[in-house]
Amino acid sequence: MRNQDTHRKLHELFNERRLEEIDHYVGTEFAYIDHPRRGTMHTLAQFEEWLGEWIAAFSDARAIGASYVDGPGFSVAYFHGRGTNDGRLGGRSPTGRQMDMAFCETLRYDEHGRVIGGEIYYDQLTLLTQLGLIEQAAVRRA
Repeated sequence: MRNQDTHRKLHELFNERRLEEIDHYVGTEFAYIDHPRRGTMHTLAQFEEWLGEWIAAFSDARAIGASYVDGPGFSVAYFHGRGTNDGRLGGRSPTGRQMDMAFCETLRYDEHGRVIGGEIYYDQLTLLTQLGLIEQAAVRRA
């Protein structure tokens, strides 16, 4: 299985809420960084908890429209995250609004093709604006 095939499979497992199957694709060493939230998960259990937080905040959340790039020991996915905020997000009450924004995720693999780490990038300002939790900043034109 190519790295990008594993990456695609992990997104499929998320979309289908089959998180218990993720461990079949993860190595013994693991570290995953959520850059916008400045958080690092050092275990699969922490990663699954983090995924659970997204699902709790957006019960219909899905990774859609993905494109994948494969490389030696890594893969990159560009995708849209879409879902309705129907649960608590960071202590805030649900807004009922939809998130629809771009994500970029990299995964690293060991010599056996198992995921040993990753990083995710997304625009937290866009997320909070779409949910109505902050006002959109006015754009100044010179």
